[in-house]
Amino acid sequence: MIHIVAELEDGPGFDTVRDMNASYKPMRAEDLSDKPAGFTARQASFYRNLIRLAETIHSTEIPVVFELGGRGQVFLDRGCIKIAEHAGFLKPIQNGSSGYIESVELNFGKVGSA
Repeated sequence: MIHIVAELEDGPGFDTVRDMNASYKPMRAEDLSDKPAGFTARQASFYRNLIRLAETIHSTEIPVVFELGGRGQVFLDRGCIKIAEHAGFLKPIQNGSSGYIESVELNFGKVGSA
């Protein structure tokens, strides 16, 4: 499991990077059912968090479950993932070798220093 040290944001009444809990179950790409949605404060926060994670790990491929410094094991909100795919922010979501979604990939160029 990858360990990431990054300052991520949340907002009043929402958290797009969620603390791991006993009810967490991995999901398959075909099980995500969220419909396209407008550009909300919650979704904007999710996009900023994805960009921050990509900058931190120097990759456009971001794990769905990871250790977040100072917080422990976390996972990306699956509804936000699907909405980001609909919006074209993420490449089409695919299952990993486990048969479940293991990572998501930003739908734009490489991340690195200017």
